[in-house]
Amino acid sequence: MLVRHLIVLTISSACLGNPDDTYIAPLIDDPQRAPLVALLNTSDISQNILKSFGKQLNEKVDKLIKQKFGDIQHRLQELEGKCKTLETDCSTGIKKSKDIRDCSDLPKDSRSGIYRIKPDQSDEFDVYCEMTIDHGGWTIRESGDLDFYLGWAKYKTGFGQLNREFWLGNDKIHILTSQGRYELRIDLHDFDNNQAYAKYQHFYIGNETSKYKISVYGYSGSASDDLDYHNNGRFTTLDRDNDDAKDNCARRHPGAWWYKNCMHSNLNGHYYIKTPVGRWNGIIWYHWKEKTIP
Repeated sequence: MLVRHLIVLTISSACLGNPDDTYIAPLIDDPQRAPLVALLNTSDISQNILKSFGKQLNEKVDKLIKQKFGDIQHRLQELEGKCKTLETDCSTGIKKSKDIRDCSDLPKDSRSGIYRIKPDQSDEFDVYCEMTIDHGGWTIRESGDLDFYLGWAKYKTGFGQLNREFWLGNDKIHILTSQGRYELRIDLHDFDNNQAYAKYQHFYIGNETSKYKISVYGYSGSASDDLDYHNNGRFTTLDRDNDDAKDNCARRHPGAWWYKNCMHSNLNGHYYIKTPVGRWNGIIWYHWKEKTIP
């Protein structure tokens, strides 16, 4: 929408004299230059002058607006065209496209942020795309100080805020990884500014009937391969015990993960700011530093 600023000018009276608009003008009419006095009514003249001046002023203001702001409409039309191309919801700032199945379909110069995608055999939904790490195109599942000690229903549909900490949802992860071959990248950071990553050439999780069974292999990176132990594991939450242990690993080590008996990693464990309570509690990627990540 083009917003024009209205310039309001206050014009003081240009005619000085009597308040009843009567101006006394001396006239020279004889050879001896004897003055005569004539009464000249200036009200009509003043109105005509003001109308003429107002017309000229409006023309100059319009010309100035066209000179200074004439390209704004053109720029807005270009932006509208781009919005239509991407089918962008400009009112919310969430970009979407029927051609975007996941974050890797975005243009390479796209910024990291929330995008609306349309996977195969699925309705549209919003995801957070990371476009700077490792050439970009990563559909993010973020963890942090959000409470991840939740039940099956929450992990099924997802929870949290996409622009902060969240779990995308096991149903959505299944939909995404069913479209073809997907990679998985895990980036680890601690409070001492130590960093490491684990990257897997193949990542897939099954549907709910399979208990979201995980298939992951092809490790590379600097963090150690602490998902290999969990390969082909079923997802377990505090209210759904699908692991191989006698008790519920999600309850024994508060979190939710593809436990077996029980784990080498637990990235949905409790987020401790200080030292974790117990060696196997907290966010765990055990062989990175052979200790719990604080």
